[in-house]
Amino acid sequence: MIEKVREIVKNECKDEDWKFHILPVVKYSKMLAKKLNANEELAELGAMLHDIGRIKFGPENHEITGIPEAKKILKKFGVSQKVIDEVKHCIETHRGSKNKKPRTITAKIVANADAMAHFDNVPMLVQIGLKKYDNSIEKAVKWVYEKIERDWNKKLTIPEAKEMMMGKYKAIKLLLEPMMKEI
Repeated sequence: MIEKVREIVKNECKDEDWKFHILPVVKYSKMLAKKLNANEELAELGAMLHDIGRIKFGPENHEITGIPEAKKILKKFGVSQKVIDEVKHCIETHRGSKNKKPRTITAKIVANADAMAHFDNVPMLVQIGLKKYDNSIEKAVKWVYEKIERDWNKKLTIPEAKEMMMGKYKAIKLLLEPMMKEI
């Protein structure tokens, strides 16, 4: 079933979104689940479907639009209501810019893994920022810097996740801070 869900999500994604966001979120979710003795398959499902709303309908309120889409996908494979409810909670609480906090270990894992993936893919974030801000490098860099800071200070709530990202966080700050001083 996980492989079938993986295929559905992969087919909905743009190639770079699949490679540089969804797969890293899945990778970090599985790593954290293993470290924390949590259900790896459940963490993987939450990770694969956390952005299905953004992928299908765009970024606006994708923590809401993704829930019915994920439910439809999971019901197709006869997944239990308990699993559907957990994946729903992962989707609705994965965003650092919203105030809904994850309550379960799986939702915490997915939210942390989502942030961890950002640390791996700063060039992609800059590209997104450039599109978002009409090719303004200053606005794009400021947006990326603030996103990384929000991820570090708000979304990385699992100590093991912070420990894993410490080097990358320091490197990103080292690269972006000189530009931020000029902005």
